[in-house]
Amino acid sequence: MRIIQLLSQHHKWLLVAVIILSIAAAGLSISVIAFIDGYLIPNAADATFFLYAQFSALILLLFILGTASHIAITTLGHKLVYQMRRTLIKRILDTHVEHLESLGTARLLASLNSDTTSITAAFIALPAIIYGLTLSVAGFLYLAWLSLPLFQVIFGWLAFTVFIGWFLLKRTHAEVILAREAEDALYQDYQAILEGRKELRLNRSRAHRFYDDEFSRDAGRNRDHDIRADIYNGINDNWANAMILGSIGLIFLLTYGAVWAPAEVAITFALTILFLRTPLSNLVMAVPSLVAGNVALLKLKSLDLAEYHPAFDDQGAALPANWKTLDLKDIYYQYHAAGGDSGFSVGPLDLSIHRGETIFIIGGNGSGKSTLVRILVGLYNAHGGQIQIGNQVIDETARGSFQHLFSTVFSDFYLFTALLGSDGKHAAPAEINTWLTALAMTDIATVNDGTLVNTQLSQGQRKRLALLVAILEKRPILVLDEWAADQDPQFRHLFYTYLLPELKNRGITIIAITHDDRYFYTADRVMKMDNGQLQELELDHPQHRVHDVLSMASHG
Repeated sequence: MRIIQLLSQHHKWLLVAVIILSIAAAGLSISVIAFIDGYLIPNAADATFFLYAQFSALILLLFILGTASHIAITTLGHKLVYQMRRTLIKRILDTHVEHLESLGTARLLASLNSDTTSITAAFIALPAIIYGLTLSVAGFLYLAWLSLPLFQVIFGWLAFTVFIGWFLLKRTHAEVILAREAEDALYQDYQAILEGRKELRLNRSRAHRFYDDEFSRDAGRNRDHDIRADIYNGINDNWANAMILGSIGLIFLLTYGAVWAPAEVAITFALTILFLRTPLSNLVMAVPSLVAGNVALLKLKSLDLAEYHPAFDDQGAALPANWKTLDLKDIYYQYHAAGGDSGFSVGPLDLSIHRGETIFIIGGNGSGKSTLVRILVGLYNAHGGQIQIGNQVIDETARGSFQHLFSTVFSDFYLFTALLGSDGKHAAPAEINTWLTALAMTDIATVNDGTLVNTQLSQGQRKRLALLVAILEKRPILVLDEWAADQDPQFRHLFYTYLLPELKNRGITIIAITHDDRYFYTADRVMKMDNGQLQELELDHPQHRVHDVLSMASHG
C-alpha cells in the first residue's frame, strides 16, 4: 500500500517504533488471556491478593502500552497528513502555470479537498489496522502453541474467509476508483454553478437542463459507485464476522465430535477468538479507508506536479543588473486542439522592449495578446525561439530570476490582501498611503498592519487594489492586462495621464494590453496582435496617434 510506503519514506524509525509498541501491546493482550486461562480460572476459588495484583498490573500495563501505541500512530498519521498538504501545495506552487491550466481548477480542487480528506481518513484508520494485524498475529501464535492441529484447521477456515474477503475488497477498490473519477466531474459542475451563477439565474431553462442533465447525472454516478463500494464493504464485514463466529462452532465440533483437543483447550480457543473478533472487525472496517487513501494517492500522482523542493529561493542564475533591452526572438507557441490536432498558434514573432518605455498591445479577442504576455513573463514556455535580456539568454536556470522582474495584474487576477514590498515584507505605511491616495482609495480601502481588510468591493475598485499590490512590489516591469476596462471615465483618464507617466518617471517599464484608443498617445509604442502575429504601428507624432491607429485598425 502506498500509504505505508509514504510513512516508511518520511518517518521510517518512528514507524518502526510504532510497530514495536503495537506488537508489545498485542503480545500483552494475549498474555492477559493466557493469565486468565492459566491462573485465574484454575485458582478462582482460592485466589490470593497477589494473584489479583498481578492481573491488575497486567491490565494497567496493557492500558499504558495500548494508549501509547494509539497516541504514537495517531500523531504520526496527522503529522504526515500535515506534511503531505504542505508538500502538495508547494508542488502546485512550483508547477508551471501552463500545466496547471491544462489540469483545470475543478480537478485541482477535487484533489485538494477530496483526496486529502481520503488520505487523512486512511491515516486515522491506521491505528485499527496496525493494532488489528499485530494482535491477530500474536493471537494466532498463541493458538498454534495451544494446539497445532486445531490451529491448522482454524487457520485454513480463516484463510478461506480472507480469500473471499480479498475478492470483495478488489470490487470495493474498483468502485472507489470509479467514484473518485465521478468526483472530478462533480467538481466541474460545482465550478460551473458558482462561476455561472448569474447566467443560470437569468436563464431558468438552462439552469433546469444543467441541473437535470449534467449535475444530477454526475451526482448519480458518484452515488451509484459509492453505494456499490459500501455494499461490497458491508458484505465483506459481515462475511468476516460470520466466519469468525462460525470458527468457534467448528472448534467445539472438532473438540467434542472428533476429539482433536481437550475441552479446556477448546474453551481457551473460543475465548481467544472472541477476544480477537473486535480488533479483526475493526481491521476489516478500516481497510476501505486505506483503499480510498491509496486511490487518492494515485490520483495525486496522476496530476504530474513538479517535484517537491522546500526552498522558495528559486531565482537561479543572476541577470545583468544594468540591462537595457528585453528581446523576444522568433518566439513561437502552438496550442493543441482536441484529438491532438494543431490549434491556434502565436508567432514566430520578434519584440524588443527598451527599459523604461511604455508599450500598449492591442488586438481583437483571440488574437494572441494574453498568450504573448504569458510567454513574456515566463508563465508559458515558448515552443520555439528565445527570450534574451541584455546579452543573456533566458533558459530554465534563469527562469526564476527572470520572472522576478515582473509585477502583473491579469484580467483574471486574484487580489492578495498582504501588501508586500520588494523585500517580501510588509510595505511601509507611508508608501501604502501615498499610492492609496493616487488610486483614489483612501476612503474605501482599509489597511491594518500592512494587510487589506475589506476586499468585497466593485471589480474596478478591486483592480485598483491589485495595481497597488503590484506597484508596491517595486519590480522593474509592470504588465497590465486590460486593467482600465472596469474603471469609470474619470479614473481611466487619471490612469493614463497621471499614473502611467508617474510609474514611467520612476523607471518602470510598462506593458499594457488595452483597447482605449483615445489614450494611445500616452504610450511610446503601440503593438498590434492579429491572428498570432505581432506588428508595430508606425506613428509619426504623438498628437496624431489616435487618428492613425483608428485608420489602420479599420483597414486591418
